[in-house]
Amino acid sequence: MTEPSELIQVKYSEDTAQFADLRPVRRQPMTLPELVGLVLTSTGKHPERLRERLAKGTCTYNIYRYWWEGFAIDPPRLETVLAEFPDPDPALLFDPALCLWARFFDDQQPVPHQTLIEKEEAGRRRWFRRRSFWDSLMEFSQNRQPAYQDYSYYHHADLYRVALAAGNLAQVLNDCRRLAPRAVQHRLWHGSLWVGIELGCRR
Repeated sequence: MTEPSELIQVKYSEDTAQFADLRPVRRQPMTLPELVGLVLTSTGKHPERLRERLAKGTCTYNIYRYWWEGFAIDPPRLETVLAEFPDPDPALLFDPALCLWARFFDDQQPVPHQTLIEKEEAGRRRWFRRRSFWDSLMEFSQNRQPAYQDYSYYHHADLYRVALAAGNLAQVLNDCRRLAPRAVQHRLWHGSLWVGIELGCRR
């Protein structure tokens, strides 16, 4: 296996179809940086794991499985490609202007319940309201100085977290009832006992 010098011929199909032989196969030529960016979503910025996945020639993303003819890549070349992608930066402070979404989660084990609130949805103002629920949620979060967690190559975003004590949760839910669209109200009020919020901010 050798590193490709031109476009890499990548095939993909849905990975959730009931009958594998009925899945349509599509083709998407990719440059090496594009393919590495795809694989990063499942491996993170770990060179050895990336090299193994590139050599194996397959990965999944969302509901799709991608595959290509596996190849080896020299560590210096991979290091050069990886330099094009962001690194986690714990020194970055939370900036509500860059926030794209907020994910509420509970402490259910082994898999917490979650619900995603996106800026576009929660930023719609209700009639006769000067502020949106998103405005309120961003002010609430910034006042609590969200802790930096990591950079997500899947979301292309820096991740932050805010813990929710009982009193804080009551404040958020009350603002949600007053300001949020009905669909957001339904998800937050009829969901679980939320213990925290994960915030995704574009770099």
